[in-house]
Amino acid sequence: MKGAKIISLSLVLLVCTFLRTTPAPAIAAELKTFPVGAFLAMTGSQSYYGRVMSHGLLTAIDEINAAGGVQGYKLNLIITDFKDISVDLAVSGVRKMISIDKTPFIFGSFSGCILGAQPIAADDHVIILNGGGASPALANKPYLYNNRMHHGLIMPYGLQYMWDKGYRKLAILSYQDPSGTMTRDDVVIPFWTKKGGQIVASEMNESTTVDFSAQAARIKAGKPDLIVLLQAGETSGYAVKGLREMGLKCPILATEWQDAATKAAGVEMSNDIYTVADFFDINDPLPLTQRFVKKYELQWGEKPDFFAANYYDGVYFLAELIKRVIAKGGNPLDGAQLDSAIWENPLFDSVFGGKMKFMKDGTVRKNAVLFQVTNGKSTIIGRLKPE
Repeated sequence: MKGAKIISLSLVLLVCTFLRTTPAPAIAAELKTFPVGAFLAMTGSQSYYGRVMSHGLLTAIDEINAAGGVQGYKLNLIITDFKDISVDLAVSGVRKMISIDKTPFIFGSFSGCILGAQPIAADDHVIILNGGGASPALANKPYLYNNRMHHGLIMPYGLQYMWDKGYRKLAILSYQDPSGTMTRDDVVIPFWTKKGGQIVASEMNESTTVDFSAQAARIKAGKPDLIVLLQAGETSGYAVKGLREMGLKCPILATEWQDAATKAAGVEMSNDIYTVADFFDINDPLPLTQRFVKKYELQWGEKPDFFAANYYDGVYFLAELIKRVIAKGGNPLDGAQLDSAIWENPLFDSVFGGKMKFMKDGTVRKNAVLFQVTNGKSTIIGRLKPE
């Protein structure tokens, strides 16, 4: 099994986390261990995400453990690396975390990996919280919750903005996974064709693609006046680089744009790009937000992005569920009891401007904005209200 390859990295991360978070011996003896699972892209082409997501998790876990844990429990993080978005590695890692580590709560990322692992987790009443994947397919799945807004909730806002600017001939370049294909088929194409627009090209690629010359040539033949880019991380940047080098100068509406994308595309090509995303404002004066920003920068030597913020929020979401279950005399290591505790009050504290609200379909409502990217820098040009 491919899963065997991930054990050494998981153990190293577990030991590192233990050394960094174990309280003084007198306190440690009093605390029980609460195993927290996570499957992330720690290595490979999308390792940017694993790095910032794990840093968000560890910032919160270190903070909580240093303050004495949660109602007698010390949080202990166990990470499975699924490398270049391997569903097999994610699934085998989840099986191990459930059967051996006995965790009732796992953090996931990347839509395809989450969808592969969700049925296994649900069968064992284990919650998966996703702060990274954005496929509409992630809604309405038992024991799966998302504190990132998926593309079906926010992409129509960006499409409407581009329609109002007069664009009509649309080309699509998407991942060949549920995040790309479902967003394309269930969101982008129906929205655009219902308006009366044309789909002049639709191309797909793997998450590891770096050379987009073939896709760009076929898209150019369609003569689009707008391109929708359903990609992630540095792959977004490689795609833009390929499109611009092919002479396509039209606007690009992307599902996300991070520093890794600017680095891959080059600053000079990171222009006339638009993206709709959850909005994490590092300058928000909210005390909770500023505490997170300062501790993250001190601990990791860089500013947090919205992925780091989602996973930081996720740890405190878990901590609140543990408190709720214990307050009722229950067992917080029982995922079914954690799941029920969500609905005592679906509003939870968030570094995204105050509160996030979970819906019965497992989605979340929070602040989101429309950005315009110029020379790699994002400027807010529109806001979406949480409702």
